[in-house]
Amino acid sequence: MLFKLMWRILSIVSVKCLWKIIVNLCIKGLFNIRRFKKEASLSNNFFPAFTMISLTSRCNYSCQGCWVSTKKDTALSVSVVQNIIDQSKKHGSYYFGLMGGEPFLYNGLFEILSNNPDCYFQVFTNGSFLTKDAAHKLRQLGNVTPVISIEGLEKVSDERRHGKNVYASAIDALKNCVDAKLFTGVAASICQSNFEQLANRDFLQKLIGMGACYVWYYIYRPVGPNPCPELVLTKEQILALRHFLVESRLEFPIIIVDTYWDAQGRAVCPGAMGLSHHVSPGGYLEFCPPVQFANDRLADGTDFADKIIHSRFLANLRAQVAQKTRGCIFMEDPKVLHNWMTDANALDSTGRDTGYAELSKMVSCASHHIPGEEIPEKSLFYRIIKKYWFFGFGAYG
Repeated sequence: MLFKLMWRILSIVSVKCLWKIIVNLCIKGLFNIRRFKKEASLSNNFFPAFTMISLTSRCNYSCQGCWVSTKKDTALSVSVVQNIIDQSKKHGSYYFGLMGGEPFLYNGLFEILSNNPDCYFQVFTNGSFLTKDAAHKLRQLGNVTPVISIEGLEKVSDERRHGKNVYASAIDALKNCVDAKLFTGVAASICQSNFEQLANRDFLQKLIGMGACYVWYYIYRPVGPNPCPELVLTKEQILALRHFLVESRLEFPIIIVDTYWDAQGRAVCPGAMGLSHHVSPGGYLEFCPPVQFANDRLADGTDFADKIIHSRFLANLRAQVAQKTRGCIFMEDPKVLHNWMTDANALDSTGRDTGYAELSKMVSCASHHIPGEEIPEKSLFYRIIKKYWFFGFGAYG
């Protein structure tokens, strides 16, 4: 299966994109994760392995469970983003997840990508603006992997995003990227309405046939002004999803990514490990994207490294979450999280001024931390990359 996977990628992706993957993502990622592990083992003050950056709050959809909704359009300046990248590189980190809103609505996107050819970027997009021309520009750069969000088939995609022809638009974007010979991925937030449609063999086979190189499965979180808690997965569905991931990795020549379990099947939280933190469109340093509270905010970006390394808020929250659970505190115990934020006098970084009210309305629900029912990886390849490689979130192993 590994041979088939490698052959598919070699035959699908352009030479320039492959070279950037090998150098910027793989080689630099290996050194970066070693650096991260060493720093994290010595002190609670360390630089994360990578940073997720929400460039803008602007979006053409209004999705169920979306946390990026503000009273007015908010965006980071190009100079702030560039300073984040520059300081990250000084600490050995060259990988960035660029999100929104919709990142292709951010005017400085291509400027940032082209100004940093030594970095690797994963751009999370709904695909609406990923035209043939945009895909061609990404191919010329080579240091970008677009990951296109698909939230279900035709009807469910429209329901999830409150739009029309959403699924067709995402499929068109996928075709444009594959035609441009990009290293293209698909992301799916699994919930009640799309579980049967997306977490199955037929969907994986369709993605393979269309030329997708990887698929990234998330677990839906009921967050934001329209949380839709009725869409949350049950414990049994989460275990079924984990079974599906483990078994599919043995069968299908497509990379299957998750950020929830280590090689032994134990739950993990990237935020609690300090592996990654998030910069919001308003410049707030957040524990993770759904937890929209902060005590630190960037001004011109020049203070990014110092703030993220020495943030007492992030350090305390990492310690508190790690003591409480291996899973998602936001899902498991929102009341405790609310109390922590209150005690820390944390700022509401939603841009809606409703963060505390939204959190107080949440109820506990199933998380991926299910002690005693761990499902270890069966694939040797995935056991190795989860232990050693950056993109497999090697710090977990």
